[in-house]
Amino acid sequence: MRLVRDEEIPLWEVNHSRDRLIDEEKMDFTSYKLGYEMKEEVNDPSKMAYKFFSDEAHPFGNTTDLSYDPFGSTVALCADFNRSPHCWALGQMHDDTYVVFDEIVSSDALTVEQANKLIDRLLHWGIRHLELFGDNTSNQGNGRYGRKGKNDWDIVCEVLDKNNIAYVKRLKKQNPKRKVRVDKVNNVIYSGTNDDGVDLRRLLINKSCQWVIDDYKYSIVNEDGLKIDQGDRGHMSDAVDYWIFRQEGGSGRIVFAF
Repeated sequence: MRLVRDEEIPLWEVNHSRDRLIDEEKMDFTSYKLGYEMKEEVNDPSKMAYKFFSDEAHPFGNTTDLSYDPFGSTVALCADFNRSPHCWALGQMHDDTYVVFDEIVSSDALTVEQANKLIDRLLHWGIRHLELFGDNTSNQGNGRYGRKGKNDWDIVCEVLDKNNIAYVKRLKKQNPKRKVRVDKVNNVIYSGTNDDGVDLRRLLINKSCQWVIDDYKYSIVNEDGLKIDQGDRGHMSDAVDYWIFRQEGGSGRIVFAF
């Protein structure tokens, strides 16, 4: 391991990821090399998981200034349970458009630690009601998936209960197949143009959520066309995808739990 001079670090890493790395990673050239290779791979459209995602500003891209609307619809917690990085996002429907307005990313955090960070964000925004979307493989019970006792969602709900946050679980018994989920999300990211020639993009990400933006830009597929996790990439887009897939598949009446 050796210290890397600034001029040796690819510009993409300087602009997007360097501040997010821990000190040890900043000294490790392989961390920068991985990021550079990931960026190079997605220059090939056949490697991109989200082929039509654009980090240009809406209406021609998927980034926006839209943020939390306190008079709008119930906020969605989008969660992927991965120890490092632990990736959660907060989103809200604006009419028929999905708007991601905040992100919670931890380089190494237990679920209870991540949940307490969530409470800080909710207090910041003044949010008292949530819908829960995300990875449900840890919520199956009966020891399936090698999990016993409390699962991730149990822990999240305990923290929400303790802080008097109302919530409703919008979790399927099984996670959708990744390819099916990604295909559906790609149709939300971009679904053609309207009669005036304006792009129809129904997933908008606040420009402050750089981790979410980068995940949609740089997530890749393998030789079989299936999205894969590589390095830090893939987890945040998974989290948001669960929300979109569940909503696009229909929903029932919401009853809040206190």
